[in-house]
Amino acid sequence: MKDKQLLSEFASVINSDRYQYTESDVFLKEGMQEKIAVFDMYFRKTEDGGLAVVSGIREVIKLIEILNSTSEDEKRKYFSLLIHEKELLEYLVKLKFTGDIYAMRDGEIAYPNEPIITIKAPIIQAKILETPILNIMNMQMAIATKASRVTRAAYPTPVLSFGSRRAHGFSSAVEGNKAAYIGGCTTHSNIVTEYKYGIPSVGTMAHSYIQTFGVGREAEKESFNKFIKNRKVRNNPLILLIDTYNTLKIGIQNAIDSFKENGIDDSYKGTYGIRIDSGDLAYLSKKCRILLNEASLYKAQIVLTNGLDENLIRALKEQGVEVDSYGVGDAIAVSKSNPCFGGVYKIVEVDEKSVIKLSEDVIKISNPGFKEVYRLYDKNDLAYVDLITLVDGDKDKELLMNNNTIELMDENYDFKSASLIGGEYTYKKLTKIYVKDGKITKEYLKLKDVKDSRDYYLKELEKISTERKRLENPHKYKVNLSQDLKELKYKLINKISKQIKGEI
Repeated sequence: MKDKQLLSEFASVINSDRYQYTESDVFLKEGMQEKIAVFDMYFRKTEDGGLAVVSGIREVIKLIEILNSTSEDEKRKYFSLLIHEKELLEYLVKLKFTGDIYAMRDGEIAYPNEPIITIKAPIIQAKILETPILNIMNMQMAIATKASRVTRAAYPTPVLSFGSRRAHGFSSAVEGNKAAYIGGCTTHSNIVTEYKYGIPSVGTMAHSYIQTFGVGREAEKESFNKFIKNRKVRNNPLILLIDTYNTLKIGIQNAIDSFKENGIDDSYKGTYGIRIDSGDLAYLSKKCRILLNEASLYKAQIVLTNGLDENLIRALKEQGVEVDSYGVGDAIAVSKSNPCFGGVYKIVEVDEKSVIKLSEDVIKISNPGFKEVYRLYDKNDLAYVDLITLVDGDKDKELLMNNNTIELMDENYDFKSASLIGGEYTYKKLTKIYVKDGKITKEYLKLKDVKDSRDYYLKELEKISTERKRLENPHKYKVNLSQDLKELKYKLINKISKQIKGEI
């Protein structure tokens, strides 16, 4: 059992595609293993063309902890089953991460083509982390970003993440609920997420619970009475599921009678109310609200579930739905309408020499060089533009540091430019350093408080203009390259273009 537990943890580090180790074997045989490579993890687009929410940085840094704390004997036991090249096997057995990891924090709002994570390390160390990092980030950012859409649609009504049973496996359920919470959900239903991250879980009851007591009105009434009797002792939440047989003719009547017979009214210190999981939710909720109020159960809450997403929630709001919270399942748990987030991991520098990937698909052309990201805010403290700069020797970065006037120009359209006057804007560096020379920095401690990450996201969301966070056709947020970075990029493009044309 102990070996299986160790394998389960270390497997998260070696959860790689075979080619990463095949290439590493070549690097080692060619004596290239000490070359310092820089890789960027970023994404190219979102579902709606707008913002994304960062989640997963904590788990990425955990990979480094696991890699560096696993003994050589343990590594040999695992790698010997997978790696058949003797020299590579011996190298991997002794491998520890000695590089640097830069990243945006969990809860950060991010946009396409910005480096979310940057790895600077000896090339084999950086290479074998590609799939584990993408595996973590693509899943969590898909869910956090979808949760952001759903919770923005529902605002100010809370959204509960109820999708564990539809998630793609154990890790997806546990880390996915954490990501949904960071993306704006009020809470979730998964008890392992609560255990691992300290985010309280909630739940109501299932139809099968009610059916356990039999069929029909009396059976449902008995199930309600026994639920309330046994759960009210510690002021636990008392949410009764009322659509097993008939919502208006049986369910709501049984709920009201059971509350009254068991002494539950607006003086109850816990939460109480009903859940509706089928039918015309707008119509049924309004009818139930009337009946609850007539029974003087004004504080009784109405929870709505049943295949909800941001579009259905907006439609319900337009119909005047009566609701205190929405429970959303697979729409968030698997980011149902956009299940593949599409994050990529691209090399941008080798031994301080910038490299680039070209493509006939413009969206796939990478931005070269060792970079970092800054967010600039206008006089109203609204996010105005993100600026990607080179880490070293960047003139625009120097202007920024001194709060001087800075000219920003769209990479693709020279006529789209903006001038930010010195003293009339503020800025924030989004790129943080979480690992330096293989050692985890104090910044990592901030990632351990998941509530802090959620609070940070909600605070930053307030700094995004309404037009830029609407769900359909959001106003495009500007992400600009610094002038030096743009010149570097097109210098490399022109070099390759001349080679294609046979000019050099």
